[in-house]
Amino acid sequence: MRSLLLATLFFAASAQAQSIVAEGPWVAADYEVSGQWKITRHGEQLFVELGDDFETKNGPDLHILLSPKPLTQLTDANASQDALVVGLLQSSDDSVLFRKMKGAQRLTIPSGTRLADYRTILIHCVRFSHLWAGADLNLN
Repeated sequence: MRSLLLATLFFAASAQAQSIVAEGPWVAADYEVSGQWKITRHGEQLFVELGDDFETKNGPDLHILLSPKPLTQLTDANASQDALVVGLLQSSDDSVLFRKMKGAQRLTIPSGTRLADYRTILIHCVRFSHLWAGADLNLN
């Protein structure tokens, strides 16, 4: 009986385990960005995760976006067109703009999002329509 209970718990935990859907390095547009990004799935929920090694120049209103356009077609002017805004990046020092933004962050992708509809992940300053960096989504 005990081994059945342990097996049940193991399979229940495995069903809720994180899986990586996509991952990669950033490609600079106007600013260097270091560190890796990944999109993970926990059950039915998707997340964008930045690691402890994430670092870029701070700026106002930096968001993570998913775009249906390939990275080679994106510019400051069109980066947010038809894009899904995942969320606002948090600065490690909100009191002073234009210092470093760094460290791990986790943003929830809205429920019901079909990743197959998107080709790139972006860091974009929405307020000033300025493309920071991006990467192609190579879905696993």
